[in-house]
Amino acid sequence: MCIRDRYTYARFLDRPNRFLAKIKLYSNEKVEYSHVPDPGRLKELLLPGVEVFVRKETRMNRKTKYSLIGVKAENGTWVNIDSQVSNKLFQSEMSKIKDFQNYKILKSEFSLGNSRIDFLLENLKDNKQALVEVKSVTLVEENIAFFPDAPTKRGVKHLRELEKAVQEKKYAAFIVFIVKRSDAKSFSPNWKRDRNFANELVESSKGGVKIIAVRCAFSPEKKELRIMNKIPYVLNSS
Repeated sequence: MCIRDRYTYARFLDRPNRFLAKIKLYSNEKVEYSHVPDPGRLKELLLPGVEVFVRKETRMNRKTKYSLIGVKAENGTWVNIDSQVSNKLFQSEMSKIKDFQNYKILKSEFSLGNSRIDFLLENLKDNKQALVEVKSVTLVEENIAFFPDAPTKRGVKHLRELEKAVQEKKYAAFIVFIVKRSDAKSFSPNWKRDRNFANELVESSKGGVKIIAVRCAFSPEKKELRIMNKIPYVLNSS
């Protein structure tokens, strides 16, 4: 998926709050403020002095001129932190994932119980419908991708809704973890940061919700974010 907008490089300085970053542009050494489109902690990524990739915004009535899209991790891997792009990526490249090659998207933001699930799909072969919830992953430690990086009650709620739908035999259900960096070799729920979500992921898997994890390549130079391949997952906490 190509990223079509105006971008530039900068140096990260500080994060006054979870939605705001202080940056210094490479082009003119000017200090600016940038929106952070990922509400996660990102503590392992947003370290003082790291190189970042920002989008120049043109919309009126914005509090900031830029949005922080990418961070260069300590190991040199570029990480996309734009959580809003994950659904667009799935929508445009889901055919790369073998599990979805026979599906088409019927609706996005599908209402289910008290939640909105990212996608409602239909199987082209048997017309059966499936629910897909997409989660954006940026945290990788020792080549293992972890989600979440902060507690998520919303994530737990989504898992329960998906499991209920499967148990009622209304839909098939998938949760797709999109790891937006190329250095992950496997995926695991983050037992240290959110045991409730990890436990619920285990239970929903037992209840029929299918887990898929994919890693991506993000290149600021090419202005490209693309799905590479599926990676294995491990659910236990050991």
